Amino acid sequence: MPFTSNPIDVANRLDELGWHPDWLMEVVHAMVNARNDCTENDPLGAGGWMAWKTGTRRLREIGRPLGLEKNDADGIPSLIDRRRGLKFTVTNTDDGTAIRDRIPQNNNRKGPGLTRIIQTNQTSLFEMMDAPHQVVPISTIRKQPGVILCWHLCVYNEIDDIRAELSCPVAVDGGYFIDFVERLKLIGPEDGGADVRRKLPDDDSEFDIPVIRK
Repeated sequence: MPFTSNPIDVANRLDELGWHPDWLMEVVHAMVNARNDCTENDPLGAGGWMAWKTGTRRLREIGRPLGLEKNDADGIPSLIDRRRGLKFTVTNTDDGTAIRDRIPQNNNRKGPGLTRIIQTNQTSLFEMMDAPHQVVPISTIRKQPGVILCWHLCVYNEIDDIRAELSCPVAVDGGYFIDFVERLKLIGPEDGGADVRRKLPDDDSEFDIPVIRK
């Protein structure tokens, strides 16, 4: 699976997908803040849930003013870019995140909604290929009409170890990711996760992005 780590290459690829690295890192900051705001008095699993909930909200706060649509199909909150035929969602993942020779897996087992998303990704990417195992760079593959290709913002946070990547899964087993067609590293173990700012996005954001209220 292609793993892109060079910041310039990552930024160029994200631009093709309609995003900027700083916007996605804003979501990562929000997730780290939410997890760190939990204490030992919160219920078990609260940190992961709060990170996912807050990351989803921040992703939508940034993406909707850009023209992306809020979507909750299959019980998975996401944003859809109709023009590009892309979907984006947030996922808490394990310590395989942002490491070239590892595969990030979602922390919690997902239900049939994730399986349907992965099947859609498989259809979009491989239906036009002559050979079933032919490998073609994702940037050269045209999306199938009416198909939405889903990308996951994968975030791992354990104390000061913070990693993130935007990746496109194409295989799942038992509700967990097992393969990706492309991975774009945002922050890895060598990038100094302890230096990631724990700012409050809603109160001290560097990006002037309007918030859409219900």
